[in-house]
Amino acid sequence: MRIRTIFLLMLMIFAQTTILNGGTTGKIKGKVIDRDTKEPLIGANVLLEGTTLGAATDLNGDYFIINIPPGKYTLKASYIGYQPTRVVDIEVFVDRTTTRDVELVSTSFQTGEVVIVAQREKIEMDRTNTASYISSNQIEALPALEIGDLLQLQAGIVKGASGSLHMRGGRGGEIAYLIDGVPVTDQYRGGSAVGLENNWVKELQVISGTFNAEYGQAQSGVVNIVSKEGSSKFGGKLQVAGGDYLSSRSNIFMNIDKYDLGEKDATLTLFGPMGLPDLSFYTSIRYSASDGWLYGQRRTKTDDTVPIQAFIQQKQLAISDDERIYGIRVPDSLMTGDKTFVAMNPSDKIAFYGKISAKLMGNLKLNFSSFYNTNEYKSYTNSRRYAPDGSRTYYGINHNQILNLNHVLSNRTFYTLSFSYYNNNTKSYLYDDPMDPRYRGTAHSFEGYYYGGTDNYRSDITNSALGIKGDFNSQFDNYNQLKTGFEIKLHKVDYKSSNTVSNGPVYKEPNLQVPAQNTSNNNLYLVEPLEAAFYIQDKLELKSIIINAGLRVDYWNPNAKVPENLRASTNPNDGIRLNTGLLNAEKRIQVSPRFGLAYPISADGVVHVSYGHFFQLPRFNAIFNNYEFEVELGGLETTMGNANLKPERTIAYELGLQQNIMDLFSVEITAYYKDINNLLAQEIINTTDKKVYARYTNRDYGNVKGITVLLRNNFSANVSGSLDYTYQVAKGNASDPNAVFTNFQTSPPKESEKQVLPLDWDQRHTLNASIMLGDMTSWGMSITGRFSTGQPYTPSNPSSSITTQFENSDRKPSFYNIDMNIYKFFEVFGTRIKLYCQIYNLTDQLNERYVYASSGRADYPFRNATELQLLKQNPNFTVEEIDLRPNYYSEPRKVLIGFSLDF
Repeated sequence: MRIRTIFLLMLMIFAQTTILNGGTTGKIKGKVIDRDTKEPLIGANVLLEGTTLGAATDLNGDYFIINIPPGKYTLKASYIGYQPTRVVDIEVFVDRTTTRDVELVSTSFQTGEVVIVAQREKIEMDRTNTASYISSNQIEALPALEIGDLLQLQAGIVKGASGSLHMRGGRGGEIAYLIDGVPVTDQYRGGSAVGLENNWVKELQVISGTFNAEYGQAQSGVVNIVSKEGSSKFGGKLQVAGGDYLSSRSNIFMNIDKYDLGEKDATLTLFGPMGLPDLSFYTSIRYSASDGWLYGQRRTKTDDTVPIQAFIQQKQLAISDDERIYGIRVPDSLMTGDKTFVAMNPSDKIAFYGKISAKLMGNLKLNFSSFYNTNEYKSYTNSRRYAPDGSRTYYGINHNQILNLNHVLSNRTFYTLSFSYYNNNTKSYLYDDPMDPRYRGTAHSFEGYYYGGTDNYRSDITNSALGIKGDFNSQFDNYNQLKTGFEIKLHKVDYKSSNTVSNGPVYKEPNLQVPAQNTSNNNLYLVEPLEAAFYIQDKLELKSIIINAGLRVDYWNPNAKVPENLRASTNPNDGIRLNTGLLNAEKRIQVSPRFGLAYPISADGVVHVSYGHFFQLPRFNAIFNNYEFEVELGGLETTMGNANLKPERTIAYELGLQQNIMDLFSVEITAYYKDINNLLAQEIINTTDKKVYARYTNRDYGNVKGITVLLRNNFSANVSGSLDYTYQVAKGNASDPNAVFTNFQTSPPKESEKQVLPLDWDQRHTLNASIMLGDMTSWGMSITGRFSTGQPYTPSNPSSSITTQFENSDRKPSFYNIDMNIYKFFEVFGTRIKLYCQIYNLTDQLNERYVYASSGRADYPFRNATELQLLKQNPNFTVEEIDLRPNYYSEPRKVLIGFSLDF
């Protein structure tokens, strides 16, 4: 309660001063001159049609218009004695300056209004870092179902084996996500806290490497989304699609050759006015369901584990030599499953987005946005492939509300205020009641598969945040655009987890019990950390140079406790908790300088350099993990959080060149280097009563260097495309923050690396290509392709349990993927209809995400002749069933066919 009171007081104080917000608008500037004399026209009117935005030229004929949402506009310039001139299709991007000079014709020529069609700037002269922009039209045309599919196509972004995105060699979770300038990053787990949908997006901005001081809590990059809003006319769209996996890889993916419309997708969008002037709405809801591509076979039911384990227990009393060597054969009568196929990575999602926009008094705009997502899914576990009913289900519900106020004080100055609240709840369990009598114990077979049984773990985690942020933006002269602001965010994490205990041996009927709270199988905590930030930055735009310079200050108060003595013995009353006093965790202040410079070298080329310090808090699930400070009995079984963790830090450098080539192509070459330290890691701590646990700390480090080459075509409106190549070296002492814990549990324990080695996502060569054909009004086709060399893995010697190879010293096979989208428009009774077909993994390529350490391949481990002969005699599973790991591969080919109606 005390923290909330402080938060409200700070809110009222700061509301009277400056404010902070991620970029959501751009700027147009230029000069208005006489076409014949080239003299500047003083006091010419320059307006953006359909808006209240405009300006008058100064003594030099210069004008600028700020606070422009991204999109295409028509600019109208007029002056007494001259024909008015309209420039259509001027494109504005977030955080960018679009330059458009206008030449007016004297009325003595009687030519009437002059109309000019603007061409997109081939070179972005004012950009001091690496950024890409994807419009809503491009998003609709590309074969991409999710925002993540779009991000993978950007230069310097690598998808790791687990599915996490790594931008310029950073760890997963180092990307900040913003919607309409408000951060929506999930501080508990990383990634986005909002299930973002493609059709919500008006413009997607991806900033990699270095970025301005207004952006915080990100080490590797920023994904900035400007969402769509309503209009003055009613309209809508219905989109329906269905399909399935169409693959011949049934030897890898069980049941993949059965086509039963396992993919379903439907979206309804409505927008328009709300009965009052300048009041509009935009709303969209999407339902999607998937059976997934990973199936199991129900050979055993959950209840089978007791009789099967009782049978095995009895056999072990008089086990034969063959059974000792090859395993005990389980009779078919004890495996009561019906052998039907069961989806093991299904998902079911609903996503809703709504926005109400109001313009008040001409210079005041209000937006209220609401996001709501539900998600129900299962995560594939290979050991349950023949006992799939025992896997728990994950349930996610999150909602996010954003209130944005934009107030224009003059044609030079405006400010924005943003109030936000998000709540993200994730639950996981097999049965709703922790004492459900269907819960069972679980035991593995000789071959590593479960014989029935249930997953008894359950969790209920809610993380929420209340925040205020915004910015004050002023073009105080023709050259300097100043931004300054603050942010305050109060977090709340409510964590509950338990593991229903099945007392007694697994071969007897279970005696279920929910563990007491003072045990390691029941965890509960509530924390309310606070973060705040302030920044100031200036954009200086001269004819010969553009400079972005800024400073950011971040404040962090975990509002939590840490043990006074980390090596203390455990409490004699429960034998679990550390028997020590608690101290207040440290508060942190970080200062981040940011600098970028662009230097035009010609009318067709510009060089930029940038540098910055970038800090990010570790994930909350590491900071507050095991907040009851419990140490399990036995060996190393416990991981403990650390509220004294420092923010992780990256120092980044970048040098780039943009060059237009004969108006046919534009090329961008960027070299970068990152020095990374204070990364999340673990240390092993031994207590005075001979117990051991792992505790999170800041000690991992790494560095990244790379170069990207991006080529875009400029020669046709009906043919567009891009090709980018990235060479990158990402090294560090550890890829996984939990590496110390994992290495300690191996037999024998492995010492963690102290040298810099390739990281798990060290993908040396990456090639992305996309091409879009068609006029985009009657038909179109788009194809995207990705190729990369293999990511590293650590090879093993199958004849020895001791690792003799360096970590990540060998490479997995190369990766490639092609996706395609084909569509055709029709007009039926005044309704615009689109038919489309999307194919993902067009060639049905088997890309190997994980491999066996002994062979370097996903399909088999290395086995000597003796071991292979033993496995062939296994009475319960074939060698192929034992070796098969369908989750080691990426998705097989998927085909979706759909239609949309515009009304």
